[in-house]
Amino acid sequence: MSVPLWRAAGVGDVARRLASVFEMPMRVARLLAARGYKDPDEVRRLLTADEPWSDPMDFTDMRAACERILQAVRRREIIAVMGDYDVDGVSAAVIVTKAIQALGGRVTCHIPERVSDGYGFSLRLLEDAKNEGAALIVTVDNGIRAVEAISAALADGLSVVVTDHHEPGDEIVPDGVPVLHFTRHRDPISAKRGCGAFVAWKLAIQLLDAAGVPKADALRRWLTGLAALGTLADMMPLVGENRRLVREGIRVLATEGSAGWRVLCDCARVSRDTLGASDVSWRLVPRLNAAGRMAHADLAYRLLMEEDEEEAKRLAEELEVLNAKRRQAVDAAFAEAVEAVEREHGPNPAAIVVAGAWPLGVVGLIAGRLAQTYACPAIALADMGDGTLRGSGRAPEGASMLDLLSRCAEFLHHYGGHEAAVGCGLDASQLPAFRAALLEAAVAARPTGTAVDPPMAIADDYLMLSESADELLLWLERLAPFGPEHEPFRFFVGPVEIVRCARMGGGEHLRLTLAEGDAHQEAVWFRAPDRIARDTTGLWAFIVELVPNAWRGTVRPQLRIEQGYRLPRAVSREAFAAVFRSLRRGPCTLETLRQRVSGISADLDRDLESVMATFVELGFAALEGGLYHVIASEKRDLRDSLAYQALVRRHLRPVGGGPSERMEEERTS
Repeated sequence: MSVPLWRAAGVGDVARRLASVFEMPMRVARLLAARGYKDPDEVRRLLTADEPWSDPMDFTDMRAACERILQAVRRREIIAVMGDYDVDGVSAAVIVTKAIQALGGRVTCHIPERVSDGYGFSLRLLEDAKNEGAALIVTVDNGIRAVEAISAALADGLSVVVTDHHEPGDEIVPDGVPVLHFTRHRDPISAKRGCGAFVAWKLAIQLLDAAGVPKADALRRWLTGLAALGTLADMMPLVGENRRLVREGIRVLATEGSAGWRVLCDCARVSRDTLGASDVSWRLVPRLNAAGRMAHADLAYRLLMEEDEEEAKRLAEELEVLNAKRRQAVDAAFAEAVEAVEREHGPNPAAIVVAGAWPLGVVGLIAGRLAQTYACPAIALADMGDGTLRGSGRAPEGASMLDLLSRCAEFLHHYGGHEAAVGCGLDASQLPAFRAALLEAAVAARPTGTAVDPPMAIADDYLMLSESADELLLWLERLAPFGPEHEPFRFFVGPVEIVRCARMGGGEHLRLTLAEGDAHQEAVWFRAPDRIARDTTGLWAFIVELVPNAWRGTVRPQLRIEQGYRLPRAVSREAFAAVFRSLRRGPCTLETLRQRVSGISADLDRDLESVMATFVELGFAALEGGLYHVIASEKRDLRDSLAYQALVRRHLRPVGGGPSERMEEERTS
């Protein structure tokens, strides 16, 4: 059975119904039908993104948390907010700090330094809070596993409120400590989709409500924008409440926010007029994360808090320098990691563990790249120089990094995180045993069945260059934002020719002009394989996203290439047309037709049976009594045929690129 190249193959009836109900282009209806949307009510919810806000009081400890914070505000006690060094943790810290300030509270913020402090609320951070006279600790995006520090704080007479979204450990937070976490929520399955900034946002909203702050207050809007920033940074599922949060939060990030946020956008050359989720994820989040990766995340926190434009410019410029260092460090470390993988694991590993003298702040990015490149769980460890290794792990979709580490816990000092991303530490002497144990766990976790996965659709639908992309882009923007569990729609473009190729971005990116008959379209290819610019001859196919390209006040559709393939001439429309002209000379057998088209192409000779199967499937020809002959039919595109898709699939020769290059903060302008 032929497996379609794109998911929209065969969705005609459902797509026609959706197109009629919503008066949308058939192409858009095909995309939705291919994603499983059949019920008009589901589509309507997708378009409106009006999921009701969940009640903050659904966190069962919310009342106790708010009462203790408001009590501290009334008593003029110092409240110490304990954040984290990634963008989710920084956003959460800003949210809670801003809310407490709005209530008139005395609040300070502490963000751990990645190397010296490690993750989350610790005994050292507790000492800092005690030294400044804090009476209450509020953790954000951490704390669910900080049982030792929480117990010490309670023993010293401090109160603690925990807000977190990470998986809990075996130890339980002491009784009497309010914990805002999905395990203490009326709908834990839905709550688990929220990031640390989401949980902090719910706390802030409830605090502002309790204090009577107006619903339309600018502060509330800015907090919504920050919660959206954290949601995008932590790559949370963009469905349900998260989808509404990001859609509304993006509007705030585009029009409001602190002076620090506005300056950050300017430094990143991001136009707030056309700000989208991808701009935040791939151009702004990496810069904010660079602070915690290469220096101290306090820089990102201060930038988001800053209201003085001159000071914001100074902070943003410092961040730009760190981001450039981060890119250089990642490139160098990844090259070393790949060499280590080939040396220690071979070309097709089931799991990866590599270690090197790399900055601790970049190992998560290295692990992410490795997981995408080799399609397996990967852990990258930094040598701390004291006989220990610390690092991060990432897992591709469908694998649980946290589960795998739980099977290897005997070799680790510590570990934590969630299914897709973890942190861990171990003695360097345990590295060989840990690597063997993780490999064994990964093999055991693989689903049983056939060793070779069946081929899958590689796009949502095909796209002709002759199609008007303006209306399609408008509809795609209505269906945005995109992210986990609501991935961007991807299109198959081809066969096409490259009629123009120009380097940009220092030479590592390409701007292409593609031709399909008389139709032309511009495309950009970020981090394109270098050999492409040297040889653009022949036929090509691409997996692309359709994105807005803003230039001098005008927004136009642009193709952004995610993956490229070479194709033989046998799949071109010209080759098919030559066969059809030969068939029109009169009924004939396959062998007779083979003689008629001899000399056109060796590939075509080998693929002639597939060509004829395509014509029969589309109703252009019939096979009767061993003879093929032309029949009258309506005009249809070759790409509507499963036989044609199977033919193209056989000939696809990947030449690099792919979404893996976008998964770990590497796309910058």
